[in-house]
Amino acid sequence: MPTYEWECRNCRKVTEIICHVSECPDRIKCACGKTAKKILSRGAVLTDGNVKWLPSAIKVLQPDYERPIETRGEYKKYLKDRGLECTG
Repeated sequence: MPTYEWECRNCRKVTEIICHVSECPDRIKCACGKTAKKILSRGAVLTDGNVKWLPSAIKVLQPDYERPIETRGEYKKYLKDRGLECTG
């Protein structure tokens, strides 16, 4: 099973949990009591080669305060700028 990470926007603590993909929540409660949002672990982002995944990927990757990613090219640049890799 893969390891997923959640980051708390309040205290910035990153929590890692090993869970099945179908049981992996988008948000968890942080030790500080606030909500932690699922983030993408450093490494590769696997895709199906189609842009239908873009909206769900943005929900995981992009903070609410940034300008929305609208194209695959912007998404690839976003990943590259953060040391991530898009494969597929």
